Amino acid sequence: MKLFIADDEIDVREGIRYLIDWTALDFTICGEGKNGQETLDKILKYQPDLVLLDIRMPKLTGLDVIRLAKDAGFRGRFIILSGYSDFSYAQEAIRYGVNCYLTKPIDEDELEKAVLEAKESILSEQKSQKKMVQYRSQARDSILKDIMANKATYPLLDYHELMLDSPVFQVIIYTNYNQKSFQAT
Repeated sequence: MKLFIADDEIDVREGIRYLIDWTALDFTICGEGKNGQETLDKILKYQPDLVLLDIRMPKLTGLDVIRLAKDAGFRGRFIILSGYSDFSYAQEAIRYGVNCYLTKPIDEDELEKAVLEAKESILSEQKSQKKMVQYRSQARDSILKDIMANKATYPLLDYHELMLDSPVFQVIIYTNYNQKSFQAT
C-alpha cells in the first residue's frame, strides 16, 4: 500500500518517516508534501492509499486538500495530524470522512493503531470492490445469454454500460456432440 506524508515542517515529515516501520505494516512511502497545493497535486498524481496530513499548511489547509481531492475523485484515506485540538477542525474533518484526527506531538502507538485501522478499512473496501467486479461480470454474462436467446426482459438495459454499443458483432455458436448418443450437449 502507498503512504503519503504531508506537513509543512521537515522535522515532522522526517519524524513520521522514521517513527514507524512502514514496511512491516505493508506501506511504502510514495511521496511527501510541504504545502497544501503541492500535497494536493501529488495526491492526485500518485493516488496513495493513505495520507497523513497536517491540518494547517501554507497555500491550502489540510481540510481544503481533502475536500478538493475528494471532489477530484480521490478515494484514499486520510489521517489528520494537527497541533490544534480545536473541536471545530475535528468536526469538519469527520464531515469529509477522515479516518482519524491525531494531535501533535504524535504518540507512536496511537499513530500505528490509526494506520492499522485505516489499512483494515482499505483492505475491506478492496475486497468488496473485487466482489462487485465479479458479480457484475457474472451478471453481464447472464444478460448476454438472455440477449442471444432473445429472452432479455430488462426495461433499463444500458448497452453502453455492458459494452455492447458496437455497430457490428461476430457471434460463434459452438455445439459439442456426444458421439455415443448423437445428441447435442
